[in-house]
Amino acid sequence: MYQLDNRSVWSAGLYPGWGRAGERQFTLVIKAGFCFDCHGHLSPLPQPDIEEADRYRGGPGTSSLAGACETVPFKQGAELLLYGTAQPPGAGRTVGEVEISLRRGDDAPWSKTLRVFGRRSWATRLLMTVPGDPEPLEAVPLIYENAYGGSDPADPEKIFPANPVGRGFSDKGRRLKGVDLPQIEIGPLFITSPAARPAPAGFGPLAPLWEPRVRAFSVIDEDAAQHGGCPWGKEVAADLFNAAPLDQRFSQPVQGDECIRLRGLVAEAPQGVTLHVPKLRPAVLLNRNAVMQNLEVCCDTLVIEADRQEMHLVFRAALPWDVKNPENGWVVVRESRPQEEQPKIHKQAKT
Repeated sequence: MYQLDNRSVWSAGLYPGWGRAGERQFTLVIKAGFCFDCHGHLSPLPQPDIEEADRYRGGPGTSSLAGACETVPFKQGAELLLYGTAQPPGAGRTVGEVEISLRRGDDAPWSKTLRVFGRRSWATRLLMTVPGDPEPLEAVPLIYENAYGGSDPADPEKIFPANPVGRGFSDKGRRLKGVDLPQIEIGPLFITSPAARPAPAGFGPLAPLWEPRVRAFSVIDEDAAQHGGCPWGKEVAADLFNAAPLDQRFSQPVQGDECIRLRGLVAEAPQGVTLHVPKLRPAVLLNRNAVMQNLEVCCDTLVIEADRQEMHLVFRAALPWDVKNPENGWVVVRESRPQEEQPKIHKQAKT
């Protein structure tokens, strides 16, 4: 068994499980946190909580994720998750936008924009059913309950598999009196009729049994899991535990120095907030059977909590674990660089 000695200001944990190749492993998870002000200045957030399981807003089958599990054994590339609220663009406005953009090195810039509406329902114009005029826009939580999807009120067993908890879905494309339309949409195809099937809009994590994640989980071997074996085979998808929407996944890990721009997400900063991801390099030393070695960790998850004005970086590494021949060892986690080499972090501005 391994003992963890965390000498850093970050959170760290060791979690037993199975690697992608079907071998037992301990997964080392390190989580660094920062809070930011309206000018994008960062302040260290000591030892943020590690999400040790998927956390739902309500029941697992009837609500979206309020937090995605961070102790999973592997991910593919890196992913960006954002939780927050769309801020109203101004008094009397009925439609607004929120956007997150990312630039890293010489890569092409990436951005994602959601359109946000005031409350609205169906209307009939020229014998056609169309979305009615929205009410004045207020703050809208960016949760999948406010996006397109849900179950058909006329037949609750019919659900929209990409977002079972949303609103506006009609299996047969009929107008349903009293059914609210989604307040959050993403282009280029917006809802135009009861038969439309726009993509669910959101920045947050997808639940494991939603499309498209459920496809990866369809290969899980429940019998093996019940008997203490590896629940997946060697052909398991590399993105089995990636929870972000497909357009928020990236081929390369987070390196640091990425520039992130938030628009319409911080009430005190209507002009937007620019954040620079710190270039952290956790130093992990593995002492295994009295043999010392450095362990490389990878930052595969970047989390933005816009309402709380926080940014988190999650690092991951696999440690071999033979249950038949258990080895004693230590895992020591430290900040990697001397203080003078650490990225400059501005203190939180007083308001």
